[in-house]
Amino acid sequence: MRLTNNNQKTMITGLNHVDLCFVVDTTGSMGTFIQAAQRQLLNTISLLSADKSIDLQIGLVEYRDHPPQDQTFITRVYPLTTDMQAMQSVINKLRADGGGDAPEAVYDGIHDACKQMRWRKHSCRFILLVGDAPPHGFAKWLKDVKPNLKIHSSGDTWANGCPSGLNVQAVTALAETYRVTIHTLCMVGDLLTKEAFTVLAQATGGECATASNASEVISKITAVLKDEFFNLEFDGLVLATVEQIGHLDISETAVVLQLPRLPVATAVARLGKRGFL
Repeated sequence: MRLTNNNQKTMITGLNHVDLCFVVDTTGSMGTFIQAAQRQLLNTISLLSADKSIDLQIGLVEYRDHPPQDQTFITRVYPLTTDMQAMQSVINKLRADGGGDAPEAVYDGIHDACKQMRWRKHSCRFILLVGDAPPHGFAKWLKDVKPNLKIHSSGDTWANGCPSGLNVQAVTALAETYRVTIHTLCMVGDLLTKEAFTVLAQATGGECATASNASEVISKITAVLKDEFFNLEFDGLVLATVEQIGHLDISETAVVLQLPRLPVATAVARLGKRGFL
């Protein structure tokens, strides 16, 4: 099976797709942090969109809390878009309000980002979680996992678990199913929140940073993309060759390309991770 030029171009274009969804706590406690959070989100958009090799989409999910702790909304979803100005406008309009007890509907924000974003088929997918409070039920989960850790747990209306039924394992498994890496930006130094955001990030291969080190998270995302797209042209060539052969055979692909087997195998691994092969 030999590809036409149009099909080959379509496949190679799909290689540089990046879908990023911000998941942001906009409860009242974020009032002192919301402007700093907005700056970081806008900086991330500016940095990523400056790289012309990337075909970028940005989405956003606001989360607050479950009623009766909050009567406004649990989550509010803004779909992925290539219109950076429109997304910047959404970010600029974010307002901190509502909320009740200390923990918030963090799990719901991640859940809805995974399930309601229209992720492109082969895109590199990221969630950047930004907040200042842990999820409901996390303190109990953490005590079970780390019984010797001394933590201060503020009042949690749903101390035994989030009313949605979600927990750490459920949302990180969902992220894995959707091939989404979660990075987190913790706006406070509270140990419980930092533990929650660290667990959510590390379980999906992401990183957690504090607000004062926000550039670490952004740098991590750009480093991953640089590594992923460093061999973009070569990966496209390998993909086209596999399609021409009609089946996946690393040794045969290497022979056709007159290359050693190792770089071809590495490219195949990258392509397989994103569902191309």
